[in-house]
Amino acid sequence: MIRFQLVFYVFFILISACGAKKVAVKYADSFIETQVEKRLPLYDSQEAALSKDIDKFLNEHKDRVKAIVPILEKIDFNRAASLDEQYPKFAEAYLEIASDFSRILSKYMATFDKKQQKEFLKKLREENNDIFIKDREERRDKIASKTRSFLGGELTKAQAEILQENGKTFDEQVVVRVERRSKLHTDFKTILAQEISTEAKEKLIYEAFVAYQKEALANTKNLTIAKAFIPTLTPDQKKALKQHLMDIQEIIGYFIETAY
Repeated sequence: MIRFQLVFYVFFILISACGAKKVAVKYADSFIETQVEKRLPLYDSQEAALSKDIDKFLNEHKDRVKAIVPILEKIDFNRAASLDEQYPKFAEAYLEIASDFSRILSKYMATFDKKQQKEFLKKLREENNDIFIKDREERRDKIASKTRSFLGGELTKAQAEILQENGKTFDEQVVVRVERRSKLHTDFKTILAQEISTEAKEKLIYEAFVAYQKEALANTKNLTIAKAFIPTLTPDQKKALKQHLMDIQEIIGYFIETAY
């Protein structure tokens, strides 16, 4: 639910100077709290408790985040196979962290009263609609722009052709994403409407989150496209990608050092 915003935040940190990276990591808890509160219609007392839960989560997951470093170190931009080798390890590490964070979301969602449920489900419908109605060409242009930024400059002819050839795949992925989200949202609506205990609701919501996360990670279409880029990378692009990985490791280092 907040994955895009977290990715954007990490991207912001990546392009920041050293001092700005430290500051951004320092206030990661506030950023996450804000993003959650945008999506979960919490009361003031719940927001205060959420802040403590997020700080506790960040402090307790330093070792799990640190475990991502050796995975990044083994990515070889001269070998597409290295992505196949490291993706399952990354997916496992991501799922451990994401599923644990889902426990926090589930705890608060399970306590929603009728007013909160109505507002929450309305926000989910609006988010899905915003994703689906975005102009196809605008979306493709955005993908190309992000790819250029990530690779540190203009794309080669071969790389532009890869994006062009996969345009239909990108469009299909949007449909898949919206359908996956819609199923999750339907599950939430069904669970919240049940006359069962808060503890039972929390368990069912958590299980729905984990099923959604596993399904998303099992979709490796974007990984296949990324692998197609490997043989086309120029020396400068490989250098830019290696720098990104080093920057991520630097950010993780700052995260390990930060007490929330």
